[in-house]
Amino acid sequence: MLSIIIPAHNEEKYIEQCLRSIKNQKYEEYEIIVVCDSCTDKTKEIAKRYTKKAYDIKKKNVSAVRNYGANKAKGDVLVFLDADCVIAPNLLSEIDRTIKKGYIGGVSKTKSLEPFWKAQIMWAVGNFFRHFFLAASGMLFCKTSAFTGYDESRHLAEDTGLILKLKKKGKLKYITNSFIKTSSRRLETEGYCWTIFRQFSAFFTKTKKKY
Repeated sequence: MLSIIIPAHNEEKYIEQCLRSIKNQKYEEYEIIVVCDSCTDKTKEIAKRYTKKAYDIKKKNVSAVRNYGANKAKGDVLVFLDADCVIAPNLLSEIDRTIKKGYIGGVSKTKSLEPFWKAQIMWAVGNFFRHFFLAASGMLFCKTSAFTGYDESRHLAEDTGLILKLKKKGKLKYITNSFIKTSSRRLETEGYCWTIFRQFSAFFTKTKKKY
């Protein structure tokens, strides 16, 4: 079974389309875990329409939120998915197939949820480099037995830290015949160059950014 863990902070605008895309999957062996962190909107109310595992916590730390969700999971595989993403109809099947081939985890292609031309170009470039340098953008999965937890001292670039730990345990796969679409809102509001630089530098500096 796949345990899909979705950290969410005030995501009422995006969470329903994310959850609907999961429900539209052909693959049916999964559970959905939504962890609402310090929400002041209707995120949890919406999540409860799709899953019984919707939790409220006050961490203001996405790494801690993902670890909390992992502790609630019952599946053999953990799928960490951002709340502002939608997934292709075959993604869960591809994750299952990847695990059965002997990989312990991986990532997938990423596309822009919005029709911003700059974002589409940026994600296309990112997908090209993902062939050489594995990185997560919106989704990461791994076997539960290989998961040792996110580094809660990291508020940014936390996926990169986890990928480096997973690489020591086994093979990771870049799924190219499926994808997710993720919101490019941060790129548009904070600037493309600044957002990329901050994510890159955060891995080395352990930058902390609360909501």
